[in-house]
Amino acid sequence: MKFTARMVRNHYVKRVLTFGVATMLPAMLWSLSAVAKPSLKDVPIFGGVITYAGVLKNQLQDTWQFSQRLVRDTSVFLVAGMTLDAYILTLPIDRQLKQRLLVQISDPTYAIPLVYFLRMFYDRYTGVAEGDLFKAYMQQNYSPAALTQYEHSLFQITESSFAESEHTAPAGEHKSVFPLSRDTISAILIVYDALVDIGTWQDDGQLPEHYQYLTNSAADQKVIEQVRPILIDALKKLLSSMDDGDIKQAVQHVVEDENTAEAVTVSLIDFVRLNVLKAYRQYANEIHRKQQLKAWLNSSFKQTPHDVVEFLQSQNERKLAVQIVVDGLQQGLLEGLVNPHFPFIQQAFAQHKLQSQSTSAGMKPITYTQQVDFLQRLQSPYEDAHYLPFFKQLYRTQRAGIVQHGIASTPTISVRNLPIVKTGAKVSGEMGTGIPNFHFVDRDKDRAYYFYGNDALQLDRLVEENQVKTMFERLHHLNTLNCNAQYDWYAHTSYDALLNLAIGEKQRDFGEKRCLRELQVRGKAEVKLRQHRAKLLAQIERFSSMSNWRFFAKFTLYWELLEALNDYGDIAFNGLPDYTLIYNPWPDHFAHFKGPFSDEIIAPTGELNRLDYWLQQYSNAYTHAGVADKTLWGMAGDHGLTPVYQIINPEEVALEPLAAEYDVAIEVRKISSDEGEGPKLTNAMNPPSMRDVDIVVASTAGGNYMLDLFNSSQGWHVQPQYSELQQWRPIAASHNKVKAPLNDTAPILSIPLVDELAMRLKDSLDYMVVREDDCGDLSCKVRLVGHRYGKRHDEIIELKDKFISYYSLTASEPVLLGVRDNNVYLNPASTVASAWRQELIQTCLSHSQQQKWCTAAQWREVSLGSPKPDSVNQLIQLYQEPRAGTINLFPLPGMGYNTKVPGRHAGESYLEKDAFIGLWGAGVAQDKPRLSVGENGSLAPTIYQYLTQEPVHAGEKGWGYPVLQIK
Repeated sequence: MKFTARMVRNHYVKRVLTFGVATMLPAMLWSLSAVAKPSLKDVPIFGGVITYAGVLKNQLQDTWQFSQRLVRDTSVFLVAGMTLDAYILTLPIDRQLKQRLLVQISDPTYAIPLVYFLRMFYDRYTGVAEGDLFKAYMQQNYSPAALTQYEHSLFQITESSFAESEHTAPAGEHKSVFPLSRDTISAILIVYDALVDIGTWQDDGQLPEHYQYLTNSAADQKVIEQVRPILIDALKKLLSSMDDGDIKQAVQHVVEDENTAEAVTVSLIDFVRLNVLKAYRQYANEIHRKQQLKAWLNSSFKQTPHDVVEFLQSQNERKLAVQIVVDGLQQGLLEGLVNPHFPFIQQAFAQHKLQSQSTSAGMKPITYTQQVDFLQRLQSPYEDAHYLPFFKQLYRTQRAGIVQHGIASTPTISVRNLPIVKTGAKVSGEMGTGIPNFHFVDRDKDRAYYFYGNDALQLDRLVEENQVKTMFERLHHLNTLNCNAQYDWYAHTSYDALLNLAIGEKQRDFGEKRCLRELQVRGKAEVKLRQHRAKLLAQIERFSSMSNWRFFAKFTLYWELLEALNDYGDIAFNGLPDYTLIYNPWPDHFAHFKGPFSDEIIAPTGELNRLDYWLQQYSNAYTHAGVADKTLWGMAGDHGLTPVYQIINPEEVALEPLAAEYDVAIEVRKISSDEGEGPKLTNAMNPPSMRDVDIVVASTAGGNYMLDLFNSSQGWHVQPQYSELQQWRPIAASHNKVKAPLNDTAPILSIPLVDELAMRLKDSLDYMVVREDDCGDLSCKVRLVGHRYGKRHDEIIELKDKFISYYSLTASEPVLLGVRDNNVYLNPASTVASAWRQELIQTCLSHSQQQKWCTAAQWREVSLGSPKPDSVNQLIQLYQEPRAGTINLFPLPGMGYNTKVPGRHAGESYLEKDAFIGLWGAGVAQDKPRLSVGENGSLAPTIYQYLTQEPVHAGEKGWGYPVLQIK
């Protein structure tokens, strides 16, 4: 029973009249003296032990480890503003299922996970402002005539936008779009009912630490067989309403092909079950955190009330951080757009004119014509107060924290780089992500992965298997929010990354609106919480200074404070999160299809100005909440992009002619889609074996092409090295003698594969990278092969302990990485800086067979002004992860391997390697020189160190990157 102050007062007076003042007085004075501690003015703002974070981390038990048997009255749970049973009655499902559901929701173990799952996929994603908010902002600040000149394929003002309305819903229901319609919710509910036994945690009453993915067990096979006909039936109904086209054909294939149907079924089951468990964990964690905080506040106030004072004051002064990861955000491009004296934009336009007019033998021109009107417009001065205002202010007032040379790791691909940026873990070694590319072959499992498709659901699993510590796990004791990012198992509140990707392309601002609403609601709560804390502190001060002889008033105030602290425990976590992670995929997503310097990206109506708008909205939420001076903001891109003008297919140009010339069958298995094509589906329960394949190939983003081969003398599981690749024999050669090339009559027993690829691809290949020797974190040796001016160059990068050597096997010094060249996209270095760089080049760059050794830091400084920044370091790190393919091909700038679209990354040019890395706000000393260089993996540890004040060291506790020095 909850006692009010009035009830307590009446109860106490009754006791006094019954037992007598004389009897109560000694006990009363003793109890009040026990809680009469020093006055508030004597308590330091920051106690030595009692702090907000310290209490959450050390005084409260680990709230992720708890019983799931929370007895609750399910009638208090609302979905779409209705009770659960009323909501179910509105859904278009058959009567028999409705009846069964209505019976089962009386069981809390069935109903509570269901209602929080529905709320996660319904209330959390609906009810936001309608329409394209960025478009509305533009229409407020530009005339129709001005906007007309900036129209493009993603922004038109003369038509009704796809995002103008989130369809009109029935009365009493939030507005939404596919896949959040009532039909889709019904389909999910049907699957949930089939999966009511969603894990052993329903039986043993203990939430599991991790989600258990489907296996080949008999029980899981039974679940798959139960759900598959439900899915097929739903897809058949969907087919009847679809127009002819690629999507309908893909759905038809799922319906007709048994293996594909099982692949989709397995992914659906895992997706639903994982999110049911995730939603329920978040709900149960919230309940337990509140309970434990209230218990601590109550007991601490009774015993040591000054601890409560310190906690409340510390919460007022706590640090906050926002980590923003933007796919494809490039520093040089942004600086060129906000600074007309930076040469990037002029050079980009010059290269566009040069490459768009050139042709190469054997190459196909890209069929898409980029719209670059605004790029041309920027060749003369352009003034516009509403163009990138947030970024302009950032470069003007927070320049010290923006890294001049931001480094993305090789290959510059999202699936590799995003977990690096989000977690601070490196790829290789203990607690590394183990994800080297958008595709790879796991030889231990005989399993190929390609993450554009249902394999994307495996990313969290792979990171978990490698024991990567995410920011949410490291900061689990704080209050955290995830907006549209993956790797969020330990987040307290989460907006799903895959859902945002599925909807956000068509319904613009989908994830951004929902994240902003969350921050705005929490920002208003933050203001109220600060007021609430001030009132509590004043009450405690009054209580502390009140004479014990006023026992009636003091005892009453004592109970009022206990009641107020209990109420505060219920709302203490409603304010702004201590840590927020925001992921924005759109600059990369649309740059692939439209070009990185197209109007769709850089015009006032483009993606970068849209990003600028949303950054300002997020910032405003913290400013209005009064915590801007305590908030550190950090943002990083995972890579940059470069335009594609000519395309080539290495299978057609190299592998097929190779097989024909040697008159031998070569079994090639392609595990990826070409860039611009649709996703691929893999049956996670029964993935195809790679055992009888000669070459596994995959391409990513047009800028990286991988070949896996299996002819190592150490066995199938081990990556072959250069010497073995030069004596490669396809599996067919064990049955049919390999014939000689047509111009030679002598039979041979093997194929010099590296030589053949280098020659056949010489007009498009920047260089290929292969293992020269075994590779690990402390020792590695790789070979680079490429052509320059008609001559083949073979070069070696070698790592020994902490020193690296880069030398040529075929020339006086290596040339493939262009270490001596200057980057034309950057301002020319000063005379002093240029002389120092040349001196460092002489120190590090080997001549002929004379090997010189430099540290990674020295090699980074050597290459910063070159067209391939940090390339020596990145290429020696490439093969430290064994799954990084056998041969990696990187095409020349302007070329694209296996792509249909004009935007490329994954390669080694400056435009792809350059990633934005910036920190601003609290904790960044603006009187310091601008940060010169940093890797995007340093963003997470820098933010972690700011929040926790715990020193971070690369190579320890799973951290792969050093902290950026911003103080």
